[in-house]
Amino acid sequence: MGYYGAGRSSGTTLMCISARTVLFSILIAGTATAATNHFVARYLPVGISGSATLLAVDSSGNLFVVATEQEPSGQQQIRAIKTDAQGNQLASFDFGSGSDAPAGAAVDPQGNLVVAGTTYAQSFPLVSPAVSTINYQAGFMVKLDSQLTRILFSTVLGGSQGAMGSNANAVALDTAGNIYVGGTTASADFPVTTGAFQTAGPMSEGAGTPAYAFVTEISPNGDSVVYSTFFGSANTNCNGGSICIGAVGVTSANAIAVDSAGAAVIGGYTTANELPVTPGTVGQQCNCGYRPFVPSGFLAKFAPGGKQLDWATYIPLAQPGGEAASGYELSITSVAMDAQGDVIFGGIAPTGLFVTKGALQPSYPAANSAADYSAPFIAKVNAPASSYVFSSYFGEGVFGSIGAALALDSRGDIWLTGGSAPSALPLPSSIPMLGSTFVAELSADGTSVIDAITAPAGAAGQAIVLAPDGSPAALGSAGSLLLDLPGQPASLVGVANSAGIQVSSDVAPYELVSFFGVGIGPANSLGAKIVSGSLTNSLGGVQVLFNDVAAPLLYAGPNQINAIVPSSVYGLITTSVQIVTPNGTLTGPTLSVVPSEPEVFQNGPAMPGGGAAVALNQDGSLNSASNPASGGSIVTIWATGAGESPGDLPPGFVATGFWTPALPVSILNESYENGGQGIDSLAVLYAGDAPGMVAGVLQVNFQLPSKNFLRVGQLTCQLQIGTAVSVRFSVYVQA
Repeated sequence: MGYYGAGRSSGTTLMCISARTVLFSILIAGTATAATNHFVARYLPVGISGSATLLAVDSSGNLFVVATEQEPSGQQQIRAIKTDAQGNQLASFDFGSGSDAPAGAAVDPQGNLVVAGTTYAQSFPLVSPAVSTINYQAGFMVKLDSQLTRILFSTVLGGSQGAMGSNANAVALDTAGNIYVGGTTASADFPVTTGAFQTAGPMSEGAGTPAYAFVTEISPNGDSVVYSTFFGSANTNCNGGSICIGAVGVTSANAIAVDSAGAAVIGGYTTANELPVTPGTVGQQCNCGYRPFVPSGFLAKFAPGGKQLDWATYIPLAQPGGEAASGYELSITSVAMDAQGDVIFGGIAPTGLFVTKGALQPSYPAANSAADYSAPFIAKVNAPASSYVFSSYFGEGVFGSIGAALALDSRGDIWLTGGSAPSALPLPSSIPMLGSTFVAELSADGTSVIDAITAPAGAAGQAIVLAPDGSPAALGSAGSLLLDLPGQPASLVGVANSAGIQVSSDVAPYELVSFFGVGIGPANSLGAKIVSGSLTNSLGGVQVLFNDVAAPLLYAGPNQINAIVPSSVYGLITTSVQIVTPNGTLTGPTLSVVPSEPEVFQNGPAMPGGGAAVALNQDGSLNSASNPASGGSIVTIWATGAGESPGDLPPGFVATGFWTPALPVSILNESYENGGQGIDSLAVLYAGDAPGMVAGVLQVNFQLPSKNFLRVGQLTCQLQIGTAVSVRFSVYVQA
């Protein structure tokens, strides 16, 4: 690595007041107000590239998490993890064929885990399959024993025809352990049973092949198909002339629920304008189309045995043809039935969703069109689907949002989790805005929010279940479980790199980390205190302990604490966290210790696609859209998570020397040469101590490519330290 003065670039001071102000405002920023719930985060090992998607619970309150994770070899696997009710891992099991996508999970009366999804591999591991004939893409179903030691049975679910294959998108079980799978198929020979409600499958229509939803019931031991039926139609609305040649309807069942009698309700999306909807239901017209692509939602209820349709309805957008919502999707992603047979459903919707009088959020949020991902919604229809009980938007969509996932408690109250811009959520003002995921309890009639929390990205939003005692558990994509644990003095909903965009189960020595929660710190926020050149490890009596070692503190407030991971974690595999709060000691999660976990401080909300970094141009001015850097010049950024330093500078000390990381530092940038193929490593002139900042803040000076390669107004990069790579960040450049 070339050396370039830590405090200067071409003779100009880099650590100017404007950048220092922006950076320190990030390091000590906090939130205010308080709430009453006591959720506590626990983290499960899903890997750096992994993503947790599914959550189920057994009759004893044990939890099952299903995730995809990447092996060191690069092979993708499905990972099932079992925990006790407190989130302590009991067992795990990996399976799959490298290209599988899990989509639904449930637990049978014996505590065995059933997972459904889609596979693209002929090598998918089949054990006593009920169906084994597929084309290149099929649904799959796997039952694992209750201790996650072996596959009891596994089968594919698809046909041999159709270029698009089949997908299994959801699974539910009845009280006898029969397995109900919902999905979509383009295979005309998908295995349906004699006498089923719809036995004629999707047939090619000129240049196009329609896709139909399906519902399939399989016996508890997986040896037979009890019933299987299509649900769909080939016709669609299309407005576009010759482009409509081959236009066909597509219908997908994305959610399923089963009542005590074995009746199944499916929900999803469709562009088919001739679904077999029944008279008198809430949606008789599709208001959907192939061009523009504007799907309608739908619900359908099948009588036990699958030979009769009790009812079916569209859940359409209000605008016929969907012009106001072109390009955005209405899709039902979660369904449940209450004791009265009413159907509660949630998902995502653009503008035009039908909402009822007195709705919690009656209108689509005014979103930034550049980041408009549709909005979560929640609705309820009565048992015959002849009228709405309520229908409401719930927040504003964010990157990675899958809509509102739901569960019902014994009172009929509705528990939701999802993703939203926090300011758009229809929550009481007393709820702290801690991030872009949420957990909320609504009254059964949908008119009021009983309780709620928000949490950082990755902390919740994927799935939610209720234990037999009524305790909620929510899952986040980062392997995060938010559990309502008894005896905790406060809520801790997330731990994250202070420069990161989502929660993480990993920490590195000297990393600046932020803890988010409710009631975790003093009612009146306190900033850092420096004594003898070092930060104190207590603010207002609040401390953060890593294996009983108190961490230096940058900030402590009622809902956020910023700390520096002590160097004492170096060489450990894991470290346990405790927070001494004003109301007692909170037992936090156990975190994995890694050599490095770099993230770059961004100016404003960090964005998955590359938010603007806090950066200085070569002349010492703040980098911005109105003040971009020139090609070939040197820019400075700041980061944290570089890991152990060879000098062993105590965490919390204000840097005065030129410490450099023990691991190599690189700035990665997608090459603009040869059509954008490959990755360039830009010239790093200095990486190390940021004078005037605490140890753990890394300053990096690097040189931009020449102007010939700067074809856009922002240059997107990643910071690599050792083998770990940050999320994308950008600097403004002269195009």
